[in-house]
Amino acid sequence: MVDLSYDLLKRLVEAPAPPGFEDRVRRIVLEVISDLGFEAEVDSPGNVYVKVGNGQPITLIAAHMDEVGFMVKGVTSRGFLKVVSLGGINPSAAIGSEVVVMGDKGDLAGIVGSIPPHIAGREGREMRIEDLFIDIGASSAEEAEEMGVTKGSPITFMGRFRESGRVVMGKAFDDRLGCFTLLEALKTANSPEKGTVYVVFTVQEEVGTRGAAAAALRVKPDYGIAVEGTLATDTPGIPKEDWVTELGKGPAIRVMDATLVANRRLVNHVVKLAEDAGIRVQYQLSPKSGTDAGRFSLTGAASTAISIPTRYVHSPIALALKEDVESTAKLLSLLIEHPFP
Repeated sequence: MVDLSYDLLKRLVEAPAPPGFEDRVRRIVLEVISDLGFEAEVDSPGNVYVKVGNGQPITLIAAHMDEVGFMVKGVTSRGFLKVVSLGGINPSAAIGSEVVVMGDKGDLAGIVGSIPPHIAGREGREMRIEDLFIDIGASSAEEAEEMGVTKGSPITFMGRFRESGRVVMGKAFDDRLGCFTLLEALKTANSPEKGTVYVVFTVQEEVGTRGAAAAALRVKPDYGIAVEGTLATDTPGIPKEDWVTELGKGPAIRVMDATLVANRRLVNHVVKLAEDAGIRVQYQLSPKSGTDAGRFSLTGAASTAISIPTRYVHSPIALALKEDVESTAKLLSLLIEHPFP
């Protein structure tokens, strides 16, 4: 494994960047890329591109900069913010969490509240996003507007990164872990032995892999690989045969999901790179979710994804093992050097 400094991950995690508002994470990514001596390009949607090597074939390796969040759809007469979700959020998990409202006059702190479940007629009903509101301490709609909140203001969970022994904790591990490991791989990787590798940091993955669509059309890759923080479901109440991934078993190599049946030759290549380097990996099947890799496959690229197992993704705080993070960074470095079968 590689020895990583987690200061960069802390910066990435604590920057708010919901879909369409990735600016702060993009600034960090561009700063690191510049410090490493690479030239980067940014397209109109906001994707960041780093080109390594020359010639054919072309491989695209991407992590997305956005995270799940909310957007203000209206303000009540008493100053509470009603929201829609940006990406998949479990409303019940959000209740009571601290959030950042990215207002026109600067960031505001808020708390996610909800209509109490014991209110008459609501017992036993599943919680919905419509039941949530954000409390910023405003007493009226006019006061909220004076504070800089408007319809369309984006919101994310509060970033509180923590490094504790073997684990790291924080919000937005999907996909700041992907951004982090891909940046770390750029630090150590040599140029590819053949062909071109585009390392790309995409936008708006959580709302339909939109940045990935633009990146695939621009790069026209022969091979496409998404780098993700993914579901680790090795927790109480879930049978082992239903675990999506497991902490401590290394990077997860995607075999299929709702948007992709992975190219088996590419999967085998990634697994062989890992085995030769002594990196433990696991296979992942996710029939109810998708990644940027599914979008790459639609443009004709042989595709898969490499994911860091993460407990409690899309929640106010998640947990991952350092050893899985570091193994992923090492595998990505090897993949930049040896990108295709």
